[in-house]
Amino acid sequence: MGKLMKKNKVVMVFFDILVLILSIIGGLAILNNSHYAMELLYQRIGLFEVGLILVMYLIFYKIFSLDKMIWRKISVHETIRIGLANIVAFLSCMVIIIIRNDELIGTRAMIVITGLNVLLQLAVRFVVRYYYDKKERVAVKGKKLQSILIYGAGSAGQMILNEISRNNEYGYKVIGFIDDNPNLKNSIIYSVPVLGSIDDIEKVVKKYAVECVFVAMPSQPLNTQKEIINKLVKIGVDVKTVESAQKLIQNKNLKNSLRKIEISDLLNRPEIIIDDVEIFRNLDSQRVLITGAGGSIGSELVRQVVKYSPMSLTLVDINENGLYDIQQELRIMEREGVIPKIKVSAIITSVRDQSSLEKVFESAKPTIVFHAAAHKHVPLMEDAPEEAIKNNIFGTFNIIQTSIKYKVEKVINISTDKAVNPTNIMGATKRFNEMMLQAFDKCSSTKFVAVRFGNVLGSNGSVVPLFRKQIEQGGPVTVTHPEIIRYFMTIPEAVSLVLQAATYADGGEIFVLDMGEPVKILSLAEKVIELSGYVPYKDIEIKFTGLRPGEKLYEELLMAEEGLQKTPNDLIHIANPINYEIDAIKTSLLTLKQAVDGEIDVYDAIKETVPTYSKNNEK
Repeated sequence: MGKLMKKNKVVMVFFDILVLILSIIGGLAILNNSHYAMELLYQRIGLFEVGLILVMYLIFYKIFSLDKMIWRKISVHETIRIGLANIVAFLSCMVIIIIRNDELIGTRAMIVITGLNVLLQLAVRFVVRYYYDKKERVAVKGKKLQSILIYGAGSAGQMILNEISRNNEYGYKVIGFIDDNPNLKNSIIYSVPVLGSIDDIEKVVKKYAVECVFVAMPSQPLNTQKEIINKLVKIGVDVKTVESAQKLIQNKNLKNSLRKIEISDLLNRPEIIIDDVEIFRNLDSQRVLITGAGGSIGSELVRQVVKYSPMSLTLVDINENGLYDIQQELRIMEREGVIPKIKVSAIITSVRDQSSLEKVFESAKPTIVFHAAAHKHVPLMEDAPEEAIKNNIFGTFNIIQTSIKYKVEKVINISTDKAVNPTNIMGATKRFNEMMLQAFDKCSSTKFVAVRFGNVLGSNGSVVPLFRKQIEQGGPVTVTHPEIIRYFMTIPEAVSLVLQAATYADGGEIFVLDMGEPVKILSLAEKVIELSGYVPYKDIEIKFTGLRPGEKLYEELLMAEEGLQKTPNDLIHIANPINYEIDAIKTSLLTLKQAVDGEIDVYDAIKETVPTYSKNNEK
């Protein structure tokens, strides 16, 4: 491939030299109204002048990267570059000619030669483009083109149109633009009509049998984009979006710049803004250890942390498949230059194994620990409460003890809204962890904090993948209760706020993330069905199955006695700390150990150690 590209460059440079020589000969012939241009060339211009023109023009062709142009893709941008390269070369030659007081070639001759050269260069390139366009049209002839609309007639929309026009292999046919600017209605942009606004789109889609709409309005507010996307999805048309015109330029490929609409695009979520500078200061040159690194949250922590140039990154998980996947992903990202080269260690071990953890900490010497390892499935933990206690509580206790012993600076524990007034074992274990972290923070130089947030979209075992699987099978989509609501956030959003919260950590805080407005699970199910191209209740049935053991109709992010403090980020709050004595926590740990060993009832032990726990929604 490399040899072929080099060969093509040589051919292109050869043609440019040939065109330049023909332009010199042709220019002289035009000026002197003579067919004997070669004789004139010999008589009127010396070797120095010919050499000067060739060398100066080729130098500026290189500077303007004319040798890197793809002739078959030539457009206005490339035409401007060719024109500029020739103008600058012309001016440079004229400066040298004036300085030398060279009378063999004048300004008039140089203007004609340059003008003719530009015309011939463009002619050659457009002939090549015409040839390949015709070849592509023959290739796609007979193939059904997908009818599309472009929502947004601004710069991003026009770039998409130009890219489709230049690349027939995409298989798209642009029917027109949709734009909410009333002044653009019925106007023509590059031979493509603006067919109306959002109010006209359903009529336009039906009239022209539109199969897909490309949303190209990255400069519009996020909420405006979500409203438009929601309307498009309800019509039943396929929707794709381009995130920015800059991304389209960088990718140089339309299909790499467009993405399918996800459920997160339909939810009314606040825009996440973080302070990258502060996060960089917090993580730069640090030795970071992440537990549960192969899970949904843990692996996203890895992806984001690595971008802030830590000195080393230690990935810990008992799940070998998840750990292997994220390790391979990092290697690919490093090879492609997406992330800096850092020392990464992937270690298979359990947080329940204290001696193994000590070996890891002794070797890695972490300064910051993100603790994401936990059992999180509510129904499964109701059936196996002892396992939840061993993994979630004693695993976290091991992390606390090991972090203190090896003088870790900060430990950031991933918590959940299910820890607030828990009605299930999983939530109760997470609440005890918060209590334990706050107690040990008071008697240690290590800063222990927790970050509490709700459900994340797309995580392992979340409702959205389940809904999609049920839809693929033809339904029904199952919802436990018509009134059940949850807070939702995307995994990247949640993790970015975890990293931001870590910069505020002073020890003992429980950071509470603003999850936006709660979402009815029934509404979420309807949106997933619509996003899949079906009509809820008509094409796909929705069935109510009843609340599961330990499940609440709604989750809370804050306990009544906590209250909130502000942070510099409006989406991150601090729950007012509640004092827990270390001796009381140690006594509770002994009680929980007895429960795990079967000496006392596990539910009685949880109720005793987590006073806010109430089994099966009984208050």
